[in-house]
Amino acid sequence: MKFSFDPELIAKARELILHRPNLNVLRAPQDGHYSPLVEVIEAELKRREAVGKLLLPDLSALSNRTIGIYSDYAGESVGNYHTYSFLLCAWGSLEFFRREMRAIRTKFAMGTKEIEFKDFGMALIRNALPAYLEALNGYVPGLLFTLVVDKRIVSLFGPQDQATTRTLARMLEEKGFGTVTPRVAEKLLRVVHTSAFLTALLGHDGQKIFWMSDHDAICANSAMHNRLLALFHNALALYTTRRFGMIGGARPFEKRDTDYLDLLSATDVAAGAVSQYFTGRDNVGEKDVCVKEGAEKILLWLGQDALALKKLCVMICPGDDGTLMSGTVDFNPKEIPEAVTFLPTHLCR
Repeated sequence: MKFSFDPELIAKARELILHRPNLNVLRAPQDGHYSPLVEVIEAELKRREAVGKLLLPDLSALSNRTIGIYSDYAGESVGNYHTYSFLLCAWGSLEFFRREMRAIRTKFAMGTKEIEFKDFGMALIRNALPAYLEALNGYVPGLLFTLVVDKRIVSLFGPQDQATTRTLARMLEEKGFGTVTPRVAEKLLRVVHTSAFLTALLGHDGQKIFWMSDHDAICANSAMHNRLLALFHNALALYTTRRFGMIGGARPFEKRDTDYLDLLSATDVAAGAVSQYFTGRDNVGEKDVCVKEGAEKILLWLGQDALALKKLCVMICPGDDGTLMSGTVDFNPKEIPEAVTFLPTHLCR
């Protein structure tokens, strides 16, 4: 492994990192208990911090005043896992990323073509992928968080039976959040509470929030997306007393806007690659697992915290005794590519 001890580079890394983060997000709830979902996320953050591996972005660095949240999901119809990927970034500090992506799109003649995991079969996408991932690493201050949930887990908000998800759907309807199926209710709450927890962890007083989610059952139209944002606003109060500015968002615009789509794509490719890898590992074993061409680059990329973009993956599976098992996932390649240079973590923290 090659390490850089360039003092200017280390100083830049320190400027973008959240020092001494308060990982005690969960407080005594006013009624009942927190869901196992957020309890697992907080516990895994603390475990990673205890061994000196946790790096989180400072979303107030460079005078940033807006948090951008982008989210996408995979595993709905195929595979053994649901994956939920979230990019929380310093939305006001992305001009260099936008300039770099315009150059990349020109170089590879991409036009407004969206970078999607399902299109990795296209040579156009595969050719542009390394440059795209490098641009995210270097120019997007933020955290890419991927949650992997075994499909055998029925709910992360109560007992493991269908009655729980039916109760969730009924509760949402009674509180004015619309009528959804039990399956969609469970997914909606997983997405909302993960986003709210991460925003409480990384956000600062007075910051505005913009959230773009992919077209999906949880926000299939404008009305459902507005309800998603309202539920997110309510959930934030469970995890923080900070006062945020305007909370808004959008679904992908009908007229393609690559400034937004290039950020949403980061969550698309992460969720897709992780879902495919773990399903393949279950089917043929870790030694023989195979993913589509291009996905291996995503997995290698997810294993590297970069100067700007940090990554974290948490998995939740059912235990033999009915309890939940969890852990952070490290994607470690068998060989480190020569082009990869690491900064000493202990000097950056």
